[in-house]
Amino acid sequence: MLKYMTSVFLEKYDVGCCAALHHNKSKTNLHIHLIFSEKEIRQEVERKIASRNMFYNESGKHVRTKKEILDENGNVRPGCKIIKKGEVYETNFFQPKKEEFKTNAFLENMKQVMTDAINGIVKDENEKLQVFQKDSPYLATKKIGKNNPKEAEIKADNYLRQEWNRNVDRALLTGASEAEVMAAKQLQIDVPVAESLREHGQDPRLFTGILQKAIGYLRGFVEFLRETKYCDRDLKGNPLIDHDVRIDITPEPLSAKPKGERPSSEKQEAEVMRLQQILNKMKKQEQKIYSIEKAIVKLEKDLKEVKKKWFHKKEQKELEGKIDAKKAQLEKAKDTLDLIPDQHGYQNALEVTKAMKLAKAELKKVQIAQKAWDAPEPQPEKMYLRIPANVSNMRTPDVQKSTRQKRSIHERLEEKKQIVEQQTKRKQRSGMEL
Repeated sequence: MLKYMTSVFLEKYDVGCCAALHHNKSKTNLHIHLIFSEKEIRQEVERKIASRNMFYNESGKHVRTKKEILDENGNVRPGCKIIKKGEVYETNFFQPKKEEFKTNAFLENMKQVMTDAINGIVKDENEKLQVFQKDSPYLATKKIGKNNPKEAEIKADNYLRQEWNRNVDRALLTGASEAEVMAAKQLQIDVPVAESLREHGQDPRLFTGILQKAIGYLRGFVEFLRETKYCDRDLKGNPLIDHDVRIDITPEPLSAKPKGERPSSEKQEAEVMRLQQILNKMKKQEQKIYSIEKAIVKLEKDLKEVKKKWFHKKEQKELEGKIDAKKAQLEKAKDTLDLIPDQHGYQNALEVTKAMKLAKAELKKVQIAQKAWDAPEPQPEKMYLRIPANVSNMRTPDVQKSTRQKRSIHERLEEKKQIVEQQTKRKQRSGMEL
């Protein structure tokens, strides 16, 4: 099969080519890479002769004078070269590129040729391929290359394009003609995109918004077709409506982004708890030191009062002994306070406090990520169009005459859509002013 596909290309374009057939990593896409030469081999090799000495710098670029390739000592710098007069400075084995391969027509023609070759092998008619037609009501999806930095953006864009294509199918199956769907595409996509390009240049975000609104419009058009399926029609085929029709044209929401697993905060919570236990031990020990210091102050006050009295030597000695014991207890308590952070790898209370501040910041960061993960996907604000009745409930023989000048369905839908958008903008402006 590989040889066959390569020979088809060779027969059509008559250039040297080679090909490789292989799967992607997930083995979901068996495909061929076909590499071909855009140039033909010359019958006679073309050699260009230097009409004067030619000088080339380290990067191989041709320079005008010899001075430009000399160092401070007047020697030719390493990597530079001189081609003397009469020597060959360029050899061409190939003709210039064929202009045909530079055109878009070549790409379009090649797609058709290779598709026909594939279909020649496929036996099942239902599995045969078709080249995408640009003038159809459908939108083409984009291929996502390997390691493409815009993969997420292209996936979102492809999702909307597929939703548009699905709604095109629904519109055609509901009874819309291809011309009506093409009119919707022209009105809701082609024209707004052209205006956006003129005003803002290439901006994928603006195209996304245009496509979201277009899908909502097309979905509403399908709903309108269902509502008016069994209505009588005027001479131009427009439905005769004896009641107002309210249709939903809410822009299509973007596909939900894959969230993956919910961010876990177990590690950060455990670290905060560990540091909190260290701080609690230090605070408890500090309270113990404070109570000992208060006790010493009280004993010293009592000793001072006792020293003022006569014949209280024994009581004085007892108080002095208690004070010495408390001071020894105080020193031991202070040593214990210094030992607590050291046991956990910290020098002092300041390091523990800084570690706690950092751990809480990390925990808060994860909690914010959890909150974002738990938040529901934002849904676009609902938008509706009201299509007023164009005939009264009382049917008269002149109904068809009165409706001959009625505008097309798309014109009426577009007018109502613009009215709704203007009302929405006014509400937003009034909200901002408040």
